[in-house]
Amino acid sequence: MTDSSDRDSLSEKRERNRKQRLAQIKRWAEYIETNPPETWGPQLNGLVNSQLESAQKSDLSAEQYQRIERISDSRDG
Repeated sequence: MTDSSDRDSLSEKRERNRKQRLAQIKRWAEYIETNPPETWGPQLNGLVNSQLESAQKSDLSAEQYQRIERISDSRDG
């Protein structure tokens, strides 16, 4: 059985994480506005490529991934 304080702390943690993600997005937007694409382009390519490599190494099928997403979404609601 879950305690309401556990739900509150989880909700607070999610909100804190959301705010941190938004702050990171704003910093990145400012960075790309103040630097030429030749500087940030290779950095972004490296990030995207590493994410793709990580996903490919996970050994999850698309169906397994979608199932995990559905379970996660049902718990968030």
